[in-house]
Amino acid sequence: MVVQSAQIQEYVSGILGVPVTVRPWAKRNRLPIFLKQAYEFHLLEVLGRECLAIVDRGNEEVAPATIRKHTEHLLAKFPGEVVYVRDRVAAYQRKRLIEQRVPFIVPGNQLYLPSFGIDLRDYYRSQLREKPESFSPATQAVLLYLLLRAPAGPHTPNELAKRLDYSKMSMSRVLQELAGRPFARTETVGRNRLLTIADDRQRVWNESLAFVRNPAVKRCHISRPDNPIGGVIAGLSALSHYTMLSAPPQMTVAMTAARWRTIQKPLDSNPASPSDTDTVAVEVWSYDPLILAEDNVVDRLSLYLSLRETSDERIEAALNEMLETLAW
Repeated sequence: MVVQSAQIQEYVSGILGVPVTVRPWAKRNRLPIFLKQAYEFHLLEVLGRECLAIVDRGNEEVAPATIRKHTEHLLAKFPGEVVYVRDRVAAYQRKRLIEQRVPFIVPGNQLYLPSFGIDLRDYYRSQLREKPESFSPATQAVLLYLLLRAPAGPHTPNELAKRLDYSKMSMSRVLQELAGRPFARTETVGRNRLLTIADDRQRVWNESLAFVRNPAVKRCHISRPDNPIGGVIAGLSALSHYTMLSAPPQMTVAMTAARWRTIQKPLDSNPASPSDTDTVAVEVWSYDPLILAEDNVVDRLSLYLSLRETSDERIEAALNEMLETLAW
């Protein structure tokens, strides 16, 4: 939903306790078409200073690096601060925006204006006190299974435990982690505890991005062995499978820590440099990549999480292209 000027005015004024004015920016028509299509523009006067609020008009989140480039382009045409505005921004996106010093406003949730010395995140701090900052590996695997593979719920812990090869106790902890999330519902019917996620799976994915993490906990390089070492195709090798990105010269595979321990010792005698193309990159994952794999290629959502911190624009574009192919 596109944020309205009244929402910006009400939120900023209410948070700071000072009068705030918002009005249209008259120079909008002088901008390139791609900027006019991407944003609405408002002049925002705060504490006697004018800012240019650029309101994201798109449905999908934009990479922080792209937003930074857009703000830099606008700074050449506007003498004050350029502030990015969106109705919701995932936690990892907020972190990257802050790292790149991009001012932003999420009405009702967060206000980050570094030149004013303002970084208000009370809502998120209270939320994180109530729930873990990130899901456990089992919870993440269950959530991705529900998004990618499972029929409409509800689902029982026993069903999920059998399908994903986890213990019943692990599934009980999974339901505890998901209970109370805006995108999940748990209920007890008779002797069964049931789990259901919202029907709009794309919305569930977007809202869960604050809690899911990179499944790859370790990455190492080995000389290309004579015999296959197993594992599931991952990394850029998998991304080239799903998109038009060129296949890298070095194959990447993912596996569990248990699998890596069984093959590691004989391979340790063949150390390899990451720059050597005649090698295999091995990612050790916090959950079994085979659970959600498609034709021995890691699933799209886990792959996105394993690569989303990239600074390579080609990879960012390929990741977005890959997500667009999902039939939510």
